[in-house]
Amino acid sequence: MIFSKKKKKTDTNDKSKSKPQVNFEEKWQILQKGVTQLVDFLDSDMKKPFDYAEYAVLYAAVYDVCTQKVDTGSAQAGATELLYERYGNCINDYLTERVVPALKQRSKETLLPQAVKRWRDHTVVVKYLQKVFNYIDRYYTKHNNRDSLRDVGLKCYQSLVYGSIKEDMARALLDKVDCERKGEVIDRSAMKDGVNLFIEMGLNSLNAYLNDFEAPLIKETQQFYKLESAKWINEDSCPDYMRKAEDRLVQEQNRAEAYLHHSTEPNLISIVEKELITEHADRLLHMENSGFLALLKDLDEKKDDLSRMYRLFKRVQGLKPMSDMMRDYIKDEGMAVVEMHQEKEELDYKSYINTLLDLHEQYSSLVNQHFQKDPLFLEALKDAFTHFVNTDLISGTKGDKTSTAELLSTYCDYVMKSTDKIGEEKLEDLLEKIVRLFAYISDKDMFQEFYRRQLSKRLLVSSSTNHDAERSLIAKLKMRCGASFTSKLEGMIKDKNLSEDLQNAFKNYCKTNGELSIDFTPKVLTTGFWPAFKTDQLTIPAELEVCVKRFKEFYDSRTESRSLKWVHSLGNCTVQGMYAAGQKELQMGTYQACILLLFNQDDKTKTGEVGLSAGDIQKALNLPFDDVRKNLLSLCVSKQAKILVKKSEGSAKNVKPEDEFAVNADFKSKKHRIKIPNLILKITGEDRKDIDKTMEEDRKHAIEAAIVRIMKARRSMKHQNLVLEVSKQLMTHFRPDPKSIKSRVADL
Repeated sequence: MIFSKKKKKTDTNDKSKSKPQVNFEEKWQILQKGVTQLVDFLDSDMKKPFDYAEYAVLYAAVYDVCTQKVDTGSAQAGATELLYERYGNCINDYLTERVVPALKQRSKETLLPQAVKRWRDHTVVVKYLQKVFNYIDRYYTKHNNRDSLRDVGLKCYQSLVYGSIKEDMARALLDKVDCERKGEVIDRSAMKDGVNLFIEMGLNSLNAYLNDFEAPLIKETQQFYKLESAKWINEDSCPDYMRKAEDRLVQEQNRAEAYLHHSTEPNLISIVEKELITEHADRLLHMENSGFLALLKDLDEKKDDLSRMYRLFKRVQGLKPMSDMMRDYIKDEGMAVVEMHQEKEELDYKSYINTLLDLHEQYSSLVNQHFQKDPLFLEALKDAFTHFVNTDLISGTKGDKTSTAELLSTYCDYVMKSTDKIGEEKLEDLLEKIVRLFAYISDKDMFQEFYRRQLSKRLLVSSSTNHDAERSLIAKLKMRCGASFTSKLEGMIKDKNLSEDLQNAFKNYCKTNGELSIDFTPKVLTTGFWPAFKTDQLTIPAELEVCVKRFKEFYDSRTESRSLKWVHSLGNCTVQGMYAAGQKELQMGTYQACILLLFNQDDKTKTGEVGLSAGDIQKALNLPFDDVRKNLLSLCVSKQAKILVKKSEGSAKNVKPEDEFAVNADFKSKKHRIKIPNLILKITGEDRKDIDKTMEEDRKHAIEAAIVRIMKARRSMKHQNLVLEVSKQLMTHFRPDPKSIKSRVADL
């Protein structure tokens, strides 16, 4: 089957038909009626000038004029141009008939509210007319390089209204600002609208706002605060002045944010800062009884005022004088601490270090919490503490110099021996404080050497060493100074643990080859990690000789190429004493034990009937007489336990070779276990000499290594630059003397 499509009949007259022409004036009458309705709406209680249906009629009228031919047969663009002109005339008429007369009749007092109302009304008129005439903006102004409908409205207002009221308007706004500064409550919404008038009159620029409003605002602000600050500075204390100044700055900040253009804020705040802070900064800092130094003296009570001063002075780049004053003040306080402790007959290291720790905690807390860790104040704090921490203390009577490095190390020794009393949390906090103070020490290698010697004695002699605390402090030092600084300290801890494994192996060896009658625990150390200890030719009593020989047999069976060197001075013993009151356990050093064992020769020396001379004891033990003298004194003068008595006449503390000592048969003590002070635990003058010698050698090697390292990298270098570079590299461990560097360069 074949289907055929039925042809549609067409009306031959369709093409000749056209849309009816639009009468421009009729459409304009519709639009003009809408404009009148809009203007009347401004003085009514209506929520909207016209409803949706009325708006649609108005929009359709504009659309018809812009898209269809008018009854004159003119082109579409011509009709739109005419409508665009009528739009401008319409706004001009509204301004000349309604706005200008109203503003001319106003009084000076009513200008601001009237001007604000008329400006608000104008923005409403333009907004609604933009919606009605929107088609023109979309298809005419953009393509014909004409002002937008909004700009036409602004230009009309500028030419007909703004020029005649701008000066009075600015004056009215400035008067309101002045009233608000004096405590009156003003209508900030009206202020914002008034300021927006100046902003809008710039027509996409801020020239009108800047010239007609901001410039006089800044000028009057400066004058206002010049007078007010002059009054405050003569009447108020520094803290009171700063509180008022900060309040004013907050107020100006809020004012700027509330109704000024955002570009005004920095200019306004800057001029307020200048008049309130910059102009009076020096007087505030040095104000008698309430300035910066007075606040520092009453730090605990004035922290808020110091924070406020920091905030204010930071605003005007005025922190440098403030940080310099803090540096000098802390420096003076620190030197006062040094001088106070020098006046005592013996240096009290605990009091001295505790005072420094408290001082540092006080001012580091100030800098960190109240001065926001500002680099200027951190540097000032560092400079001040570096100055007095590296000042040697001179004891009042002896005139001996003692460095803070040694005293801090001795304080660490005390802390490590008192960990049980301190508690874990407090201990960690204390160790952190110690390391922070340590950072200011220039000769860190001196601290290192003292600490190494004291650590060795704690590990070898003390029975209550807290290894976790030791590792914690070493880890903190490592974080501060690097791995090379703590390598020997870490090696000592590790060596001690390995020695314990060897001790267990020795105990097993004794079980197989015969038990010893004495509980003998030898500690084998690696020479490289530990300080160079003093060796001796001690003649060991027979009771101990058996133990030494047995361990040598054991050690030789395990190693072939290593030899043992005994350091008797670091040993400790527990000796059982049989007294009439009962048995006592006496804990002491090896030298002290060897002396007491000599009194076991016969019953008469055991009971104290017969004594031994200091000279005889020296010969029997083959020790230097000075060592014998010191250990005899520790046994007969000790407050804890007078185990021996001096039978010879004369001062008990003055020992001669012929002086005779005997067992104190009348010794009594409520304690069963008695600890006799071990002389080896204290740093002696001889130790200090050894440390100085060791440091001198170590520094020579460090300087030489730095020179070689630098020259390998640079190949050639001026002598002065080389000295500076070496100093820079070694500064983290000690302060190298330029003469020493030059000497090492010459030797190389």
